[in-house]
Amino acid sequence: MDARFAASSGSRVYVEDAGAGIPVLALHGLGGGAYFFSGLSARLSRHCRVVSVDLPGTGRSTPTLEAMSPNRWMADLGELVRETIGAPVVILGHSLGAMLALKAWEVWPAWIRAMVLVGGLPKVRPEIHERLSERAQVVKAQGLVGLGPQVAAANLSPETMDRQPERAALFARVFETQRPDVYLRGIEILCELSMESVPATLGVPVLAVAGRDDFYAPPDLVRAFMCQVPAGRTEVLPACGHLPFLEAPEAFATIVRAFVADLEPA
Repeated sequence: MDARFAASSGSRVYVEDAGAGIPVLALHGLGGGAYFFSGLSARLSRHCRVVSVDLPGTGRSTPTLEAMSPNRWMADLGELVRETIGAPVVILGHSLGAMLALKAWEVWPAWIRAMVLVGGLPKVRPEIHERLSERAQVVKAQGLVGLGPQVAAANLSPETMDRQPERAALFARVFETQRPDVYLRGIEILCELSMESVPATLGVPVLAVAGRDDFYAPPDLVRAFMCQVPAGRTEVLPACGHLPFLEAPEAFATIVRAFVADLEPA
């Protein structure tokens, strides 16, 4: 089911809601959307209720820059969890979405049952900060058109680029269709947000999924991150970069399904 959730802040949040079982709230990263998780939702529909969103202010949610802030996102998503889902969720966060999952633990921990963090670290690495800052200058000067292939190559593994060129081309095309000002605001949020104090406080099971060739969140750094989490563990998917749910969807879904199945009954 596709719908829009009307938050008390005034945000209208695009929501895809499918399946039955343990609720999974899927949060996309920079430049992404609910569509990142459409395949996962179909693969998990017998086991989980997957609720994915376009973050407030982005994509098919009402596109307003005023809605784009970590605090506003926490308020809007917290309402969605309480009023639409109505039960503690497994937060599945990708990249920026992983940082938002950590932020949610600060704000509404009683509504979090577990986490799956994909291609995420508590803070952007300096070299990524520099790369994104340079990209922002390009976007300000010329927009997003023409940047898609470069961004696809940075996010996908060499194997994906070589063996699944149609997937890379589709990702590049969709990337270029977003609003430049929304993307630029997303870069600002990603580069400013730091959740380094949170991992040691996490009181729920946490699974980190890393692509072997992820430039943004390399597996060794993800493992080090999980060593700070009391109940954290890491799975590394071969032949994947920053988008394992698109690059190896069956393997990714299998990992998530097994993790959710092992959770204690609510």
